Amino acid sequence: MKRILMSVLAICSISIKANAQTIAGYSFESYATAKNLAPQKAKINYASNPTAKYFKTRITASYKSGKVDFASYYITTIWGCGADCISGVMIDVRDGKIYDLPLGEDAGLMSCDSEEKTTYTATSSLFVTTTCHETEIENTPNYKEEKTFFINLWNEPKKKFELIKTVEKTDIKKKTY
Repeated sequence: MKRILMSVLAICSISIKANAQTIAGYSFESYATAKNLAPQKAKINYASNPTAKYFKTRITASYKSGKVDFASYYITTIWGCGADCISGVMIDVRDGKIYDLPLGEDAGLMSCDSEEKTTYTATSSLFVTTTCHETEIENTPNYKEEKTFFINLWNEPKKKFELIKTVEKTDIKKKTY
């Protein structure tokens, strides 16, 4: 019985931690969005985004198989676009319009410690992109890790992302090899 209780408590604490995620001082709960009231997915409107026609197969596949995963009404899809580059869009399930995600060449740089390059939730308008650079510190067993967090907020009435802050963080870490 005690083992079961401890397991339940562990699961609850994991759930609470996931729901209360904070990145660079920004909480997804602080930017909560309304509940999705769209009964079904609208047909994709490729004419709404000039570059969407070049990624039609990827967008269609993600939209058909995907569930709303951003700001209550959007299905996102992200793909690689070359070395150190990621790109992506989100599709509004209400009208099928396509919007570019705030990504680009910097957004694709290898993240340190296998962290996510993009972080967002289905019930928040906060969209965080992280870049990371590692630099060896000569004649030491250490390296410098420089992360930049791009804190973006989806402005639903204007239908665009707004960069609200860039947060930089530097840590010195010990090499593990």
